[in-house]
Amino acid sequence: MLAGILTYTLFPIYQFLNRRTRTAGIAAGVVILLALVVMIIPTVYLVSELVDQVKGTYTTLQTDSLQQVGDYLNSLTNLNVDFQEMLSSMLDQVRQSIVGLAPNILGSISELLLGLFIMFFVMFYGLREGQAFMTYLKELLPLEIGLKDSLFHEMRTVTQAVLYGQVLTAVIQGALGGLGLLVCGVPNALFWSAIMMITAFVPVLGTPLIWVPAGVGLMMDGSMTKGILLLVYGATIVMNIDNFLRPKLVSGRSNVHPVLILIGVLGGLRVFGFIGMLIGPLVLAILVALIKFYEQNYMRRRQNAA
Repeated sequence: MLAGILTYTLFPIYQFLNRRTRTAGIAAGVVILLALVVMIIPTVYLVSELVDQVKGTYTTLQTDSLQQVGDYLNSLTNLNVDFQEMLSSMLDQVRQSIVGLAPNILGSISELLLGLFIMFFVMFYGLREGQAFMTYLKELLPLEIGLKDSLFHEMRTVTQAVLYGQVLTAVIQGALGGLGLLVCGVPNALFWSAIMMITAFVPVLGTPLIWVPAGVGLMMDGSMTKGILLLVYGATIVMNIDNFLRPKLVSGRSNVHPVLILIGVLGGLRVFGFIGMLIGPLVLAILVALIKFYEQNYMRRRQNAA
């Protein structure tokens, strides 16, 4: 699945290189090398670091913050509820989910190398022969030529909107937010950066769920300058970067509803693991595109005929 997603995402780069080199094999090899150096190796390293930070964050919150938060919620609600136990249980579930992602990505060295070999092998031929395969697949569909073109165009624009306009924007937002936390000295910045990549899919609230408490916490700990700097940075850069990036990345492609993206990310993460963060939104978005296609080209025809 990751080979298919990477092939589709990096195909414009392959086309550019293929036009320059006029050799499909060289262009595909350069794209694979680029994916290995820029994406795969850093991801493996970051995942291993993330797992360590998850454990550190869990220990820190368990020992320090949960008691304070629980006492504050009890005083605020005047309820005889063990909020600390509830928060501890929720935090433990989050920790187990994230730590459980690591074996899916890392595994043993032999499994990792075998998986990378298969992925790059599929990518190589996907880049070289992907267009021919899609043309063959289009010919197999029992639809009129105009309907085939319309269907493939809709699926292509929806996929691009999800990958470039939603997923990539959320990754950039989370990375920028994590950079702000790191500069301001917030512990376990990589962990919170990963959480912000997920919360970035939530409309309105999004990344402020992380950097606002972090900034307030810095000010309460006496680091007034760092806290204010983090809040200003988050409000001006992290929150607004999607307003700048998304129109540039999507550039008039289909607009996928944020609710579909959020449900797709969380559901995909639950069902498929790490790769589900990409697969989930795509599955739902393509489903909506197919329903829209059916409505426009079949139901209305029946109504007009009646």
